[in-house]
Amino acid sequence: MKTLALAGSLLLACAAVARDAPPAAPVSGEYVRLFAAYCLKSFPDDAALEAMATRDRLTPLDERQARILLRGKPGQGWLIHAADGDYIATLQQPPFHTCTIQRESDQLLDGAPLAAAAKTFVEEGGHKLLPPVASSRPLADGSISNALVLQETDGKGVSINSAYMFIAVRHPGGLMADGSIANGFYDLRFVRQTFANPI
Repeated sequence: MKTLALAGSLLLACAAVARDAPPAAPVSGEYVRLFAAYCLKSFPDDAALEAMATRDRLTPLDERQARILLRGKPGQGWLIHAADGDYIATLQQPPFHTCTIQRESDQLLDGAPLAAAAKTFVEEGGHKLLPPVASSRPLADGSISNALVLQETDGKGVSINSAYMFIAVRHPGGLMADGSIANGFYDLRFVRQTFANPI
């Protein structure tokens, strides 16, 4: 039986997995470092984020690649060659202004370290994160998208126009058109988003 696995003190290991599956390994320190550098310290200042991408000599995505990753929304992206693999950073323009760091993994990873970094960041500014709200939905290609949203609140506990999301899309793999077998994998994303109205 499939269930939404919510692991870690912040409930951030998220994907459809078997109930008796072993606990997911935490995301790497490199993933946390990249998210903190680009999405916490630089975003939502687009110019600062773009300057950091230039300084770090990231490889810009072409227009077609960025359009696919942003599902047709305006924005841009970069490929990051890190010590533990490749990541992609994307910057989506308003009305849903987002900074995302994503990577593929052959196994589910626990996003709790990413959420801990976001929690520390907002608390340093006198804000808090509400408990995560989970959702799961099947996609047309047979994939399953699981998401956890952590809404940011101000010092009085009132929701503001900022949230953090951990998204894990499970791609099951299978037979390809050329007869080869594609292995299943997870598309993992951690997102910082600002928007017009609190959710």
